[in-house]
Amino acid sequence: MKLKSLFVLLILSGRCFAIEPATLDRPLLKVLQDKCSACHADGESEGDFSLDSIQGQDPAKRNEQLARVFHVLVTAQMPPLDEPPLTDVQSSQLLGVLQGQLAESGLIQQWQRKQLFPEHGNSVDHQALFGRQATQVAWSPSRLWKKSPHLFDSLANRGMGFRPGRYGERSSQLSKLKQPFTMEEKAGIRDFAAIALADSATLETMLRNAEALVDKHLADAMHQRRVKLEGPIPEDQLPKDKNGKPIQTRFNQTPEAFAAIVLADAATTDQVNEAIATMFRLVIEREPDAQELEKYRQLMGRCAKQANHAEALRMMLVAIAVSPPAVYRMELGQGPLDEHGRQMMSPADLAFAIAYALTDQKPDEQLLHAAASGQLTTREDVIAQVTRIWDDVDIEKPRILRFFHEFFGYNAAPGVFKDASRFGKDYRKVPESLVQDADTLVLHIVREDKDVLAQLLTTEKYFVAHSGDNAEERHRHDALQKFYDYYKDKPWRDFPYQVPKEHMTYVRSIDRMFTHANGNVTKRWMNYLEQCDQAGLSHMPMQNGRDYITAYNLSDQSFSFPVEQPFVLNPEQRVGILMHPAWLIAHSLNLDNDPIRRGKWIRERLLAGTVPELPITVDASIPEDHEKTLRERLTVTQTQECWRCHVKMNPLGMPFELYDDFGRHRKLENLMAKGKSKPVDSSGRLAGSGEVTLDGPVQDPIQLVKLLAQSTRVRQSFVRHAFRYWMGRNEMLSDAATLQAADRAYVESEGSFRAMVITLLSSDSFLYRKRMD
Repeated sequence: MKLKSLFVLLILSGRCFAIEPATLDRPLLKVLQDKCSACHADGESEGDFSLDSIQGQDPAKRNEQLARVFHVLVTAQMPPLDEPPLTDVQSSQLLGVLQGQLAESGLIQQWQRKQLFPEHGNSVDHQALFGRQATQVAWSPSRLWKKSPHLFDSLANRGMGFRPGRYGERSSQLSKLKQPFTMEEKAGIRDFAAIALADSATLETMLRNAEALVDKHLADAMHQRRVKLEGPIPEDQLPKDKNGKPIQTRFNQTPEAFAAIVLADAATTDQVNEAIATMFRLVIEREPDAQELEKYRQLMGRCAKQANHAEALRMMLVAIAVSPPAVYRMELGQGPLDEHGRQMMSPADLAFAIAYALTDQKPDEQLLHAAASGQLTTREDVIAQVTRIWDDVDIEKPRILRFFHEFFGYNAAPGVFKDASRFGKDYRKVPESLVQDADTLVLHIVREDKDVLAQLLTTEKYFVAHSGDNAEERHRHDALQKFYDYYKDKPWRDFPYQVPKEHMTYVRSIDRMFTHANGNVTKRWMNYLEQCDQAGLSHMPMQNGRDYITAYNLSDQSFSFPVEQPFVLNPEQRVGILMHPAWLIAHSLNLDNDPIRRGKWIRERLLAGTVPELPITVDASIPEDHEKTLRERLTVTQTQECWRCHVKMNPLGMPFELYDDFGRHRKLENLMAKGKSKPVDSSGRLAGSGEVTLDGPVQDPIQLVKLLAQSTRVRQSFVRHAFRYWMGRNEMLSDAATLQAADRAYVESEGSFRAMVITLLSSDSFLYRKRMD
């Protein structure tokens, strides 16, 4: 942090503060003099603030100003980025003095609470984490971490005792269950343990789900019990179909452990234990321990005194379905304390932590066996299991791609409403198709696993309308060619909706994609295939649609589809994920670009910087002027009170004006005045990269991202965000050793994302817990 910043905030606020000489020791007073006197000495000082004004003040006034100084120091608002910074020692000493002065004001506690939230992750000084040798051991707080929406969806997909869902969807028999684990719809990494608490709405939804689930499981046995006690339901009381005939209700078979209790005259201890264990397997996906068995046996016993044993069973099962292990991931730490007051997570908790780190599934059999057999008690054991899961292509690992969604945010493109008429083509499903292309690119680079971040930022190769599987795409391409070769000499233009059977029999034998190729579909496909044949173009696959490639400045009239991808698209126009149309759309407004948000993204995600929150008193609207470009209209942000924040964003976001808000490369910007345009100015400036050889003016976004890709700070910021994603919290100073080890693993492995994540998931920050008083 740069000390001049302490005064600039006060200058801008029109106020000054004074510290009695005893408040700061002489070396720090000398720092104030050395760093600030050039601009803030005598009566001609900038911002109407002078060092001469630092004199004694009453405590209330002084604390008010110190609070402002503290805010500027920890949020790095000032001074300008090209000013020399304080040393780590100077910064920490000054911060320590301020914390001492403000200890009773509540400000420090308020700031500490804010640091739990993802948007304040960069408040920990970057140099303190990476700039010196780590001296503290790492740990995470003992915690309950609310399960994510993805974990609930995955559990519902597996059926919780019912028929599993298909194609990743929820079981059809659980369609009435509601998602209880919602997260705030915000950009960035969101699933943080300290803020993901189960509120009353979560628990109410859990209770309704639990009652619906238990009632559905018990329905068959309860029906049999009723018939046993009361006899069959009279026919006149049964529901009727449209013909007036009685409908015999059908139920799913009740699990044997539940039915044994419902249909018996009394429940034995063994039966209750088995019922408890069965419910644990269904909703918590593990076996209960001895304490849990005892707890729920006693609960059922108490309930049985107030109701029959079948109703007591129901209440007990509902209680299990809303118990803390059903709501939270348990990461408390067990065993003896080490010399640092830490406890390693138990093997059982570690098994779930490892599984949930990479998948949305419970631990597989090998992981559970390792936990049960004492093979998950050391760092080496954890490395072996994480490596096994990462390398097993048959284990789905959706959390890897989800990290890149949350880091880059390009998957938000479908949520940005656009006026489709401005696109000039059918815009339906365009953002979804672009996100699919971006996903394919990201996964390809992760599989290649060499210099992953730099490749993501600067690759010249893209996937367009491609699955990422070259063999599969070759098969589809050849099948379409056979389809065309068969029909091209036949009267396909005259086909009715129902294609003659003799034709359908053959084309269906080519590939199942032609199963529903009716007359309309055949004509549409043949028109395109004939166009490609006449122009000598390689045809695109049909299932992706063709209109969306306009976003890449491509046309289906001239684009020859490369079956082997990725391919070099147009490196003079775009490189990397930040120039992918999906990212550009996701970081745009409904009707225009958003260079401020794009610049803020680069400042925070790539440069580990901070941008203060927008004051509620500020009108952030951009004035309309039909004769000006967006860059020209944004000059309103260059006033002194705005520029101290916008200098961190605008110069980084402006280079992306080289594209319109649909991600299309352009040379002219269309103005609001109809029919008018101006040449695009895509210049900007990189500042704060941490390396003076990289900072400076840039002429376009391609130059910008290539400079960013060379920055050590950018690489380390990437590590910091990966840490937050996999640890479910912001980093602390005590995590410096973990972060440095992950960064070192990445560098020494030539940019392996796999090596970096395995290092994180076997670090002390992941393995150890410490109870917080």
